[in-house]
Amino acid sequence: MAINQVTVTPVKVPLKQPKQFALRTVAEREYTVVEISTDDGHTGWGYTWGPRAVSEIINDLLKDLLIDEDPRRIEYLWEKMYRGTLVWGRRGLLLRAISAVDIALWDLFGKITDQPLYQLLGGYRKQVPAYYSGGYYLPHFSETQEYLDFLEDELDHMLEMGFSDFKMKVGAVSMEVDLKRVELAREMLGGGKLMLDANCAYHPEEALQAAEAFSDFEPEWLEEPLPPDNVQGYSKLTQRSPVPIAVGENHFTRWEFAQFIDYQAADILQGDPIIMGGITEYRKLHGMVSPGIARLAPHNSHNINVHVGAGMPFVEILEFFDLGIDVFNFDLIMLNPIEPRDGFLVPPEAPGHGLELDREALQRYGV
Repeated sequence: MAINQVTVTPVKVPLKQPKQFALRTVAEREYTVVEISTDDGHTGWGYTWGPRAVSEIINDLLKDLLIDEDPRRIEYLWEKMYRGTLVWGRRGLLLRAISAVDIALWDLFGKITDQPLYQLLGGYRKQVPAYYSGGYYLPHFSETQEYLDFLEDELDHMLEMGFSDFKMKVGAVSMEVDLKRVELAREMLGGGKLMLDANCAYHPEEALQAAEAFSDFEPEWLEEPLPPDNVQGYSKLTQRSPVPIAVGENHFTRWEFAQFIDYQAADILQGDPIIMGGITEYRKLHGMVSPGIARLAPHNSHNINVHVGAGMPFVEILEFFDLGIDVFNFDLIMLNPIEPRDGFLVPPEAPGHGLELDREALQRYGV
């Protein structure tokens, strides 16, 4: 059995309405889909979130490292890709490319062995708790009441879907307005978990002040209050903050996360398998963590993370993006995206990750 074809499709999916968070506004999302086929007729696919350059990296740097190799040797192929591109990457777009390939290989392995991915990863449980991720800003808002009304409508929708836990953005407006938004969310959630995501909005002292101000509303965590490379700043903040600190959506490989563990620079690690190096690398992160060291709450792609969370015991909770809030919209190019069930996500029982591409949509949004 050998890999005989690697096909890459960059896609760009526009949002219905631009969304704003702390440091930028987005009007579209770009993804890369990679499909890997073998000479005996099996095909697996994976994806990552990132610009068209990711596709070019796979075509120019990774594809030749995969052709004629046994797809079941996933650890070997990860090392071959990482070491074979060491001088060009080690982080950033190249790790996103490796992530997409790695997820495709795991999907392929599940199909070859006729097992669902979560079983291959350990089969720890059949469903995983999840929180509803939203609470964005609309860029044309200017009045406090507009922000509050928009958030209230979203929270009503979230509760109707059966979720009790919610993550919202902070940092794009004044602290006065954000405190009113957070207060509203806490009132509507009751005892449900409330997470706050600052998307790197604050300087160190501002971050501490924000954590102290938000602490009255008992948030589960304050996510990415500082720029991702300020490990020492995170270490100082984590030791002083009355609110747990979460990081990881912009970090790559086990080595970056090891720094946060060594410096006690975060309470929650949010490594993202479709970004940080794939499922293979996420397993390394999981192996570094045990209760008392850090908590795991993977970022972003619930379609893949449902297998990670169902397979591995230390994953506490998953992030779910409802297609209706129009933020992460990869579900538009799938036939069977993961659907929540009363605040839980359930992995498919089909071989591999069990997800099916919508070929018509893939062609429509293809770049």
